[in-house]
Amino acid sequence: MAGLKLTFYGTRGSIPVPGPSTMKYGGNTACLDIKSDDGDWIVFDAGTGIRALSEEMDLSKGHDIHLFISHPHWDHISGFPFFTPVFIPGNNIIIYGPGTFEKTLEEIIRGQMTYSYFPVRTEELNAKISFRELKEETFEIGNFKIETTMLNHPVTCLGYKIYYKDTVFIYLGDNEPFYNVYNDNDSEVDNIANDMNNRLLNFVKGADTLVTDSQYIPSEYESHKGWGHSTTHDSVNLAINAGIKKLFFFHHDPQRTDKQLDFIVDHYRKRMKEKGYNLEIFGAMERHTYDV
Repeated sequence: MAGLKLTFYGTRGSIPVPGPSTMKYGGNTACLDIKSDDGDWIVFDAGTGIRALSEEMDLSKGHDIHLFISHPHWDHISGFPFFTPVFIPGNNIIIYGPGTFEKTLEEIIRGQMTYSYFPVRTEELNAKISFRELKEETFEIGNFKIETTMLNHPVTCLGYKIYYKDTVFIYLGDNEPFYNVYNDNDSEVDNIANDMNNRLLNFVKGADTLVTDSQYIPSEYESHKGWGHSTTHDSVNLAINAGIKKLFFFHHDPQRTDKQLDFIVDHYRKRMKEKGYNLEIFGAMERHTYDV
């Protein structure tokens, strides 16, 4: 098995929630990275957790940083102005991700650093910063082969599939299963939704590790339908049907405490054992590193 490490720096959805009840799983919003034994490195999302990532970097050296944004909602980009490498000359930062029908990716990232919102504008940053806007496509960075797919979320959102030698890693930042939004039992619309869900299943199928939005438990979903997030049941079913080996619940609800997350993870682990499924389940925890 090829050597690939996964580390979480922000695991929370919607808004950062630091405090005594979130210390185990973390209160920062979305940020994680993967590193290969060959030195390949990708960072996913720039929520408030990206500041914690910079605290673990050797800032005396220049870095080539490939930063992949799943989508430009605040909880996935608001940490970027506090990412220390952007202020240091010699760092080369390439930001990848989707734009929206309103703005390009570059306009979005630069826009949150206009003087009205932040005292330092992107034009004043010392690192070299460039942008690559993505759609559904396949390309390579070093030893990584990268595929993207569209997810179901209220703004354009991409899922990322990373191939490294004999290992496959998938990150689905924010995602809700497709469904008939009209709720009118129209078989044609139902079939389209099913086809889109099967398309995602095929994208995920056979991966070693899946990190995916699992913000709600099933009893919470009906009041949040259409918000663009999955339930823990959705994530587990996707992982089982795709033959995933390791599943990480991610994008934890900001109101979810450590004790509640412990209960949820334990519940699903017991169910997997009872059903005889060979699926490891984890709750993503900040500053923890795992083998992919």
